[in-house]
Amino acid sequence: MKNLEFVRIDDRLIHGQVVAAWLKAYSNVKYILVIDDKTSEDPFMHEMFKLLVPAGITIDIKTIADATEQLREPLEKPTMIIVKNPMTIKSLVDNGIEFERVNIGGMGMTPGRKKLFQNISSTPEENDIIRELIKQGIEVEIQIIPAAKVVNLKSVLGKEDK
Repeated sequence: MKNLEFVRIDDRLIHGQVVAAWLKAYSNVKYILVIDDKTSEDPFMHEMFKLLVPAGITIDIKTIADATEQLREPLEKPTMIIVKNPMTIKSLVDNGIEFERVNIGGMGMTPGRKKLFQNISSTPEENDIIRELIKQGIEVEIQIIPAAKVVNLKSVLGKEDK
């Protein structure tokens, strides 16, 4: 997808690592699209995220349905997409949106999740979704910050299956 610079799963969405590290690594990004149904309905979070994003970068928080419609059209600016969980990526892909690579940077421990890799946790359902994305040819990787080593999820999930 032209102008799609970076796709990240991070249950914190916009926070210090995204603003300080990832926007520096992807300094050409001019637009952030946060995709989360619940957050899209929260005016307080809209305001918070707008305050966190540096000048010169615009941000929208959209539902999966609205983002799907938007992503069917060419992206006008270099774009970063951030979602909370793998289910959102699956929904987008199931609706015809194509991604080459997805970064997992933050999936904290919550009920039903078990440690997947270091500080990344996932449910069996999330693992199945990640496997499905990999089977569809999408590179799924863990990289908490740009300076960290990239870990391919295909190798991590392969070890978990044994």
